[in-house]
Amino acid sequence: MLGLIPRDHWEHRLGDVFRGCAGAFEESRNRELILLEELGECIPVRSGRAALVAAIKALGLPVGASIAVPLFCCNVVFKAIAAAGCSPCFIDVEPETFCMSSEDLRGKLSNVDAVIAVHMFGNLCDVRRLREAAPGIPIIEDCAQALGSKLGGRPAGSLGDVAFFSFRSGKFLSVGEGGALFSRDKDVRSRLSDLISGMRAPTTAGEFAHVGKVYLKSLLRSRPLYGLVGYSLWATLGKEMNLSAKSTVALGRIYSSDLTIVRKRLQSIDSIIERQRANATFLLETLELEPSMLCSERPGTFYNRYHFPITFPSQEARDLIADYLHKRKIDTIRYLDDIVDIARRQFGYAGGCGVAESLSKRVLIIPSYYSLKANEIERIATCVDEGWLKASRRFGHRP
Repeated sequence: MLGLIPRDHWEHRLGDVFRGCAGAFEESRNRELILLEELGECIPVRSGRAALVAAIKALGLPVGASIAVPLFCCNVVFKAIAAAGCSPCFIDVEPETFCMSSEDLRGKLSNVDAVIAVHMFGNLCDVRRLREAAPGIPIIEDCAQALGSKLGGRPAGSLGDVAFFSFRSGKFLSVGEGGALFSRDKDVRSRLSDLISGMRAPTTAGEFAHVGKVYLKSLLRSRPLYGLVGYSLWATLGKEMNLSAKSTVALGRIYSSDLTIVRKRLQSIDSIIERQRANATFLLETLELEPSMLCSERPGTFYNRYHFPITFPSQEARDLIADYLHKRKIDTIRYLDDIVDIARRQFGYAGGCGVAESLSKRVLIIPSYYSLKANEIERIATCVDEGWLKASRRFGHRP
C-alpha cells in the first residue's frame, strides 16, 4: 500500500550509518557516560531490557523476589524480571493515565519486594503515591517511553531509587538499541557500574553488522518501503514466527555505534518533544471524541506525548476504526492486545487486574510523532472522527 503512514517513527539515515560506523572503531565509548539534561550522568547499556535486569540485581533483592509490575505494559518487562531471577506480581492501572494504581498496589503489598513504576506512553506514574502505598520498598522507574516527561518539575528518572531509559528504534531518539541507567544512591550506582562493566562488549564485526541491520529495519519501517513491503513483512513475522514471544533479554554493553548516535540525537531532544507535544495538542483540541476517550495531562505533570492513545468503549469499535484508518493509509497500534494471554501462559497471571484487561482490548494508538507534516496530522484527525461516527452508528455508542 503505497503511501501508508507508519504507526511509529523509525529514523536511521545514511548519515547515521557513517556516524555509527565511525563510532564502532572507538572502543573507549563503551566506558563513557550519557548526560541527560536535568537528570545527570547515566550509565549506558545494550538495551532497556538489559538495563532493567541490571537495575533489579543492583537492588540486592533475594532470589525469587516478587516485583510489582503493571499488567498493562510490554511483556519484555516481565521477561526482564524473570531473567533477573524474580517473579512478577501483577498490579492494575489507572484508566486515566494507564499507569500503576497505588490503591491496587496497597492491597497486594504483602507479596511485594520491589516496584517497577512504568511511565506508560510518556505519561507520569505518580511515584509519590506509590511510595505512600509501599513505604520502604524500592522503586524502579521504567522511563523507556518517558524521556523528558516531568512530575512536579522533576524529570522522569529522578523519582525512584533507580531508573532506566531505552533508545530503541521507534522511541524518541530511535537509535537502534541502547539504554541507560540512573541512580542518585551511590551504593546502587556503584553496583550498576560493576554489573555493566562485567558485561560483554560488542566486537567490531558485531558493531558493523548491527549498523547494517538497524539501517535495513528502519528503511522497512519508513515510507515508502513500509507500505510496499514493511507492513506485510512485519505482520507475517508477528503472526507466523511470534517474534515478540520469542525475543530474549540480551545482556551486554552498549554498541559504540548506538552510543555515538544517542549523543547526536540528544542535541535535538527538546525540539523533538516540543513538536510531538504540538501534534498531541492539535489532536486533543480537534478530535470530536468523548473527553474520557482521550488522555489529558494531570495538573503538575508534563508528558512528552510519546504515544497518543485513544480508549474506545469496546473492542469492536476500536477494531472497526483501526481497519477504517488502514484503508485510508494510516497505520495504528492495537497496543498490548495479547498481553493478558502472555501474562497468563508465561508468567502465572491469575486475574485481579480488571482495568488493565479491559484497556488491553480497547486502546488504539494513532500516529502523532514529530516528523509528521501538518496536513498529515489534520488528515489523521479527520479520519478518526469519520471512523468514530461510523462506529457510533453501528454499535450505538454516543458520537
